[in-house]
Amino acid sequence: MRFTGISRGLFLSIVWSGAAYAQTLPTAARIESIALELTMPERYKVLEVLEPIRKVTLVAASDGLIRSMQGRLGAVVRETEEIAQIDRTEATAKLKMAAADLHEKQALLKTNKELSEVYQAQVEAAAARVELAQIELERCTLRAPFSGRLVALNVCTGQYVLKGTAIAELADVSSLKVMQPVDRRSVNSNSSLSVLVEGHEVPAKVLAVLPLPESLRVLRELATPFGAGMLVVANSKGDLEPGLRVQSPNLPTFPIATVPKRAVKPESPRGGENMMVQVIRDEYVTNIPVQVLGESGTERLQIAGALRMSDALIASTSVPLLAGTLVRFGENGAASSGEGGPASPAAGAPEAGVAGGRGRTPAAGARANPSAGGRPATRNAAGASPF
Repeated sequence: MRFTGISRGLFLSIVWSGAAYAQTLPTAARIESIALELTMPERYKVLEVLEPIRKVTLVAASDGLIRSMQGRLGAVVRETEEIAQIDRTEATAKLKMAAADLHEKQALLKTNKELSEVYQAQVEAAAARVELAQIELERCTLRAPFSGRLVALNVCTGQYVLKGTAIAELADVSSLKVMQPVDRRSVNSNSSLSVLVEGHEVPAKVLAVLPLPESLRVLRELATPFGAGMLVVANSKGDLEPGLRVQSPNLPTFPIATVPKRAVKPESPRGGENMMVQVIRDEYVTNIPVQVLGESGTERLQIAGALRMSDALIASTSVPLLAGTLVRFGENGAASSGEGGPASPAAGAPEAGVAGGRGRTPAAGARANPSAGGRPATRNAAGASPF
């Protein structure tokens, strides 16, 4: 008698609601549900850091003793500013010898007019040796080729170095660069986009879009046609530093699944770009907003969203279902899963009893299932946290 009373109460309430909507609300719906196979987004995590737009290593042009080091580590230097100087004694002596030889040849040219062509050639050769000696002397002084910051000093004053020894590293940090995966469908050279630098959104410009390197070959598993975008971030105020971590906004941050196209619907009844899927979570219909990554064949889409392994994807249903609708699979709507247990995807072929969730209006075309009417709603499925 108690069960009958509860059933009648639910029935009268639903009939009243149906009269208000001028329609008859069914007690069952045919639902096609599919088990989900999820891939966690950590598999596609890309860690890249900001780098100087250009960097140069200053090396010793000859053997010698380091006489002075003008720069200090981390200091900002101007273009042509002196950074270090190698002992100039030998180079200065070579320059003096070359200059003296040039003067001798010039004197011979003046006193031997009959052999002017021969001595003229010797004068030109001597002048060239003077130029070479002057260049060698200038190379003893290492100067900044552009304005930048000294990021490495590998020697100190008084140290003897060989030709080719790295003396210092200079970096131009007025702009910074980073390589990030970008969607080729919407990004090309000279495009503008935003990246997350240590959690802060920063504008960037695409310098070039290149093929994915082998180090990022795992991204080829995603349906999104990714390319390697070389991005440039302006840093005129010096707010950013090389080495800061960068996160691409194009990579999925939620679990990834491949689902039938018919299961993906606009989030708004009036359409739009935002998409969603419906799943059965703990026997309740739940709307999950998703990001469509791309097509996987002609009939399937790859999506990313706040999905769970225990969710059963609703691929199709005979009546529209609202979020929060209680679903029980089984013959004639009888419950086939345990109390509070998840709906079984394998049971999606029979008709399922459907009822409005606690505190919710039943779905259009759906009515409370008498066999499930006495079960209290334990949670608000639509508003719950996905994790």
